[in-house]
Amino acid sequence: MRPAVKAAVPVFVLALALAGCSGNNRDKDPEEDGGGGAASSPSQVSTDDVIAEGTFPYHEHKGEVKIEVNGLTVRGDLMQLDYTLTPGTPSSDPASRLQLTDLDAPVLGSHVSLVDMENLLRYHVVQDEAGIYLQPSASTELTYDEPNVMTVFFAAPREDASAFDIYFYGFDPIMDVPLQEAG
Repeated sequence: MRPAVKAAVPVFVLALALAGCSGNNRDKDPEEDGGGGAASSPSQVSTDDVIAEGTFPYHEHKGEVKIEVNGLTVRGDLMQLDYTLTPGTPSSDPASRLQLTDLDAPVLGSHVSLVDMENLLRYHVVQDEAGIYLQPSASTELTYDEPNVMTVFFAAPREDASAFDIYFYGFDPIMDVPLQEAG
């Protein structure tokens, strides 16, 4: 494949995924023309649906952050993780501006990873053609005591994957989060 085409393919795949199009073979019936229905776009995250959650201490155990997983969905060649962070105000010495780095999010690299325990595979956040991770910036500001909606993207999993352990920042994993189909 020519270099210009190689560079264009990931951009095209990302554009399809962000537009909510699904080219995933997992959804297709061989006798039909494809999957059913239009998928919701990444900007339409419903915080009403919570498929897994966990509460973790931060700020030297002076505060707690609640993480709710709102969706883990295959969209073509990508897997989209939607989640909500609700950091409680620490009992003492709260920072005036709370950022993801205050929750031990690394400045460089992937903030979140998925582990497929059935296939013993770890998935890291994908990067675009410029090497930028498709995740919120480590300097993203959060609001105390209010839900902050986040979205990250991973490579689509193996077809036999059904659930993942999710590692957020420096916290213990949220276990057995079910994989959902788009639509």
